[in-house]
Amino acid sequence: MREEEFFDWLVCSYPEKVAHSRFSNCKRVEEYEENLDVAYDNDQCIALLNRLNYTKTDAKNHAPARHSIPINGDIYNGTATLKTAVKLYISFLEGDESAKRSSRKSVVSPKNSGKKGNNNFPEWEQPLEEESYQLAQVITKYVRFLNPEIIARIAEENEKVRVKLSKALENRNIDASLYLWEKSPCCFPGVRRHAGSSEIAMHRKRMQKTEIEDALELDSNAYPKQLWSYIFRGKKYGNFGPKEYNLAHLVDHKFDGNRMTDEFDYDIEKYQKPLFGLYSSAANSAYVPAALMKPTDFNGYLRNLLFQKMYDLYGSVCNVLPADFKLKAPVSQRWDFKNFQWAEPVGTLEFIDDFLAFRKAKMNELFGEEIL
Repeated sequence: MREEEFFDWLVCSYPEKVAHSRFSNCKRVEEYEENLDVAYDNDQCIALLNRLNYTKTDAKNHAPARHSIPINGDIYNGTATLKTAVKLYISFLEGDESAKRSSRKSVVSPKNSGKKGNNNFPEWEQPLEEESYQLAQVITKYVRFLNPEIIARIAEENEKVRVKLSKALENRNIDASLYLWEKSPCCFPGVRRHAGSSEIAMHRKRMQKTEIEDALELDSNAYPKQLWSYIFRGKKYGNFGPKEYNLAHLVDHKFDGNRMTDEFDYDIEKYQKPLFGLYSSAANSAYVPAALMKPTDFNGYLRNLLFQKMYDLYGSVCNVLPADFKLKAPVSQRWDFKNFQWAEPVGTLEFIDDFLAFRKAKMNELFGEEIL
């Protein structure tokens, strides 16, 4: 289940108490029946919903439930509640553009796709490589990367304090290697994106804060924008960015949907957790026009292309990823980044000292003592 996105969808549509209940219902279904994403991939959850069908006649006849989920109390009402929650998850998937662009498969054959009453969508073709190539030729002209001298300065400052900062993180049971590898350009070591309903609730102060796994602080997407705001405005992020541009994280930085094993070669046994430092990494973000945003998330050709450009810009001034990570080669020579037109890197060092002063104060605040 896509927990983080689903919970956010719920709290935007329902009262908080209802959102928590329906989210919990779906987790319970997954615990005793099956993963909801797998069920949706297989048959749009039809078989699962059939098992969650329990009529008043069933109740009158004291028939056993068709599912294996323990219910304390009335089976009819309990099963109906679980079924409602699963239907909400289906609505979330079918109403979310990113879900429609994911690798979900249709089980409908062409000969059945037009049958009356069929609940399945037909399987539509995906863009061909040539079409992706033409799209990439348009997008790369508008992607805004930061000037390499800015990233170099961040990496240099990190090297000065890496040993001290790593020790301070380890003393708080945080794996420092997930943030501070050699020449890391991470701006806020110890800060990562929240994941899952409990962390979202803690971040939004709806739940008492407890010790957070491998993090000092959780964030909902403000910390990565602080550097950009200082570079262009000379002050901290104020809940807005460049008009009609959105910030894109390039390499995946969290558990959910992480594609690093597909996109890079590295020792999987050594790196079993995401590199959380990529979340606030100065080198791992770029601004992309909102109208062209989704391909950078879901088009594998374009993602590799952006990684190539990232390494070209910053490979000599920092380690975007730990040194033993290797980017997989493009599918063909035509996808070499040199074959595309790129916007010039943006920003200067005019306000970098202001940003570093802000970072120092913020990190000391998070640690609760003078660390930097």
